[in-house]
Amino acid sequence: MKEMNEAMRAAIFNVFERMYYVFLEPFHDECSEYDVGSSIKFDGALHGELMILVSEELAKTMVQNLLGVESEEVTEQDIEDCVKEAANMICGDFLSKLDQTKVFDLSIPVFIRRPRGFREGNKACSVSFDAESGVFGAVLSLSE
Repeated sequence: MKEMNEAMRAAIFNVFERMYYVFLEPFHDECSEYDVGSSIKFDGALHGELMILVSEELAKTMVQNLLGVESEEVTEQDIEDCVKEAANMICGDFLSKLDQTKVFDLSIPVFIRRPRGFREGNKACSVSFDAESGVFGAVLSLSE
């Protein structure tokens, strides 16, 4: 469990710092200020789903930094695409950090508008972060 949590944090930091130039700080309380999210399923040595949750302002910052555009140029489609790609990159990075020798199949990420926070279920780990422009959370659920 601790190994998964550390791999998840490392994957999130890696993607946010390298792709979005956003630096996150751990946030220890569960937040309910999420406006958008994305979930992606994976199959292989482990089976499960990763769900990421993002505030609208942080999602806009991610798009701005990734595409080099101004805030007023960011579209809803840009936000959707960016959040789905973030889920894809975080999940892939996380799984490779757990075991580089295993092959995993990833589903196409699904975009979620107004997510209801963390889902109940077989949570392997959940993490929350604060950034200058908003909040981010992720929950990993494993299935049998």
